[in-house]
Amino acid sequence: MNKFLQKYFRYFSFFYEYLGYKVIILLLSSLFVGLLDGFGLALFIPVFQMAADGITPESREALGGLSFLLDWIEALGFGLNLNVILIVMIALFVFKSILKFYDGIWKTKLQMEFVKKLRYEMVDGLGGMAYKNFVKLDAGKIQNTLSGEVFKVTYSFLTYFSTIQFMVLLSVYVGLALITNFQFAILVGIGGFLSNFIFKAIFKFTEKASVGVTAFNHEFQSYLIQSIHNFKYLKATDYFSKYQLKLKRIIDSIEEKQKKIGVYNSFLSSIREPIVLIIVAVVILIQVNYLGGQVAAIMASLLFFYRALNYLISLQTSWQGFVAHYGGIVAAMELMDEFRSIQESKEDKPSAGKLDRIELSDMTFAYKPGLPVLRDISLNIEPLKTLALVGGSGSGKTTMVNLIIGLLDPTGGTITVNSKERNEVDKSSYRRRFGYITQEAVIFSDDIFNNVTFWDDKTPENMARFAEAIRLANIEDFVSSLPEKESTMLGDNGMLVSGGQKQRISIARELYKDVDILILDEATSALDSETERSIQENIDSLRGKYTIIIVAHRLSTVKKADKILVLNAGQVVSEGSFNQLVESSSLFKKMVELQEF
Repeated sequence: MNKFLQKYFRYFSFFYEYLGYKVIILLLSSLFVGLLDGFGLALFIPVFQMAADGITPESREALGGLSFLLDWIEALGFGLNLNVILIVMIALFVFKSILKFYDGIWKTKLQMEFVKKLRYEMVDGLGGMAYKNFVKLDAGKIQNTLSGEVFKVTYSFLTYFSTIQFMVLLSVYVGLALITNFQFAILVGIGGFLSNFIFKAIFKFTEKASVGVTAFNHEFQSYLIQSIHNFKYLKATDYFSKYQLKLKRIIDSIEEKQKKIGVYNSFLSSIREPIVLIIVAVVILIQVNYLGGQVAAIMASLLFFYRALNYLISLQTSWQGFVAHYGGIVAAMELMDEFRSIQESKEDKPSAGKLDRIELSDMTFAYKPGLPVLRDISLNIEPLKTLALVGGSGSGKTTMVNLIIGLLDPTGGTITVNSKERNEVDKSSYRRRFGYITQEAVIFSDDIFNNVTFWDDKTPENMARFAEAIRLANIEDFVSSLPEKESTMLGDNGMLVSGGQKQRISIARELYKDVDILILDEATSALDSETERSIQENIDSLRGKYTIIIVAHRLSTVKKADKILVLNAGQVVSEGSFNQLVESSSLFKKMVELQEF
């Protein structure tokens, strides 16, 4: 029993979490639709009999426990004649139709609300995730769930609540059938119960195939993302032809699973009607030939069961549709659970304010206990000064930047901001004070203005800030020379402009943001010498206006830094100005000698 509740009501609780009492209203409306329809159908029996013989005791007997409908009509002061009963029937069906209309609108409204809330939570979950946990996740799984699987969840919502609505209606008609003729209803119920074993087996196979489709979709999205990111390499080396085979194998696996689901659906569609007819025919034969019943006595019950069996077919069709998209809802639930478990703390803390001074004291960091990446780092980051971090690959430069900017927290020691421990201030407000420029320029598939302003409105104030940012980034002349000026589209990942212009646009974005600290993480290492020199001059012009932290392999970019830290194996082994380190640090001197200036 617990397993049944956990399996089937877990989905209900998942939807209820987003919609609350509104789903109860949906189910109650289905209940009233069924009752109105059932009462209207029941009145067909006296109509038929009245057309033949008028109202007789047998008329009430044929209605069984529903004979109270005739009593109500009489209690309201109406005579039991054909005109009155037909008017009551019409009224019941009109009210049912109106209620069903609003039921459909309500269901559509709930679907839209559910999808919106789900997507909002997914986006919030993605944005609120701790960076150290994000890097461990499968990008393909995230993308596939946030895009493709959400559509499956939308369809699952429709089919799941259609199933529950059909279940409510089925229960209403079975209940009415029981009230009308208990014995006949029990026999049909036994037949329906036995037939359920066939459908249950097929549902199980469909569920398994649906989960398989979702798993292969995750894998396909993951490899597809990697093919796009590495397109140039794959094309240049003709590895794409081999990579295509990998993608096609996954596509074939998806097709195979989808084909199985299609076969199961077709099989169910073909056997439903024969099974229903067999059950009804066998029960009528038993009722008449072995139990001595009369066909007239079971007409009302038979009418309700005809309606009930139609809804049973609809229920099974809806449930089959649900399990065919079962993988989507499982993927969404798993991803949301995963997101919730790896969120950053959102305590109400004071804003960081302007970053005047950041101090690292005996800071240590380890991804795994006992294996420190950084050890005993002590450092004062002074305002409006330029700090450079240099060292070989794996020395800890990028990890140190991630700690400074707040993507990671130290596992030992402290980081203080304006004399307060960083964990005492709001992290989001702290990060907003940083500009971050990486080796691969971050460009969005939009125009220059939106890339720089991050989709701010084109108000006079924002246009003035935009103009100042592109001037400081030294792309004012470039933007002015374009036919569409700041409205020029940059293409996917900025493919329509040069590497140097992409990097300048990235710099302009950070300057528009109005930051205190600029971090340049190998910002010019992917550029040619001339472009690098030009951007370096641009960066030099910003000295004294911002606190600047430079991470570099090319030591020519740090010659003018106020302080240089030399890292080796996760420790600061030397610090000082460029000239001081050439004299005092053998490691730094060797690095300089290996590079041309």
